[in-house]
Amino acid sequence: MNQYDTERRLCWCYGLLTILLGVSVVCVAVPYNHWRATLDVCPGSWLENTNCGCIFYGLSTFQYFNGGHNSWCLYAIFAPLPILVYALVMTLFHMYRVCINNVGQYEGDKSMAMDEIEGETIVVTTRTRASHKNDAVIYCWIPTSCVAAVFAIYNLTHAAIMTDGFLMTCHQYRGYLVRELHATGDHATAIHFRLACQAIFDFMDYIQKDAPNSRRGDFINTGIALQLALITSWLSVCLWIAITVYTAVRAYKERDVLTCCGN
Repeated sequence: MNQYDTERRLCWCYGLLTILLGVSVVCVAVPYNHWRATLDVCPGSWLENTNCGCIFYGLSTFQYFNGGHNSWCLYAIFAPLPILVYALVMTLFHMYRVCINNVGQYEGDKSMAMDEIEGETIVVTTRTRASHKNDAVIYCWIPTSCVAAVFAIYNLTHAAIMTDGFLMTCHQYRGYLVRELHATGDHATAIHFRLACQAIFDFMDYIQKDAPNSRRGDFINTGIALQLALITSWLSVCLWIAITVYTAVRAYKERDVLTCCGN
């Protein structure tokens, strides 16, 4: 894989990252804004600012179903923004190099010629290579690979926290649902062990009562939104890993320029 192919793949990877991270942010922001007033029913006096309106890390109490602390949702919404901006910048950068400069497009292409020397036919193979003289990008492969690896871990942490918060809310609402529906026996067993989280959030969308002095507005599909946020976040982690691999492989191929290893 030559430099042109590498940068073309990186362009696609960064572009997909920009889209996936954007979808993840939107799919968390919408349910958070929809539920924050309804779920913000933490016990305490009016002097206490409990801020428990997050759809993640919900908690079933004796009287209400409380949301998690708002900081969890704010983290889920704003944490991807720096890496989203970075991915967008890198998308435009590699798009410019691939679509306009065509840097390294013919690197690795072979041409063959036949010469006759002293009655013997000799096949001469030549390989065209992009010039390193004016292309400083080759010195960025190692730093870019390290940055991608750090962002992969960063994105992994973000996805893991969202997944844990989603599962906790789902688990806690199962107990709340059993109590609200007065389910017993097989009904309670089905709610706890057979219904998927999508079904649990469907119940939440339609039976969760508004808190005093709050209105949620129209119904939304909370389960779909949150699961889409999780899927896009985990796919982003995979793309960061792919970018790390691509840039590391490219750095290895350029080792003769980057270090003395190729001499």
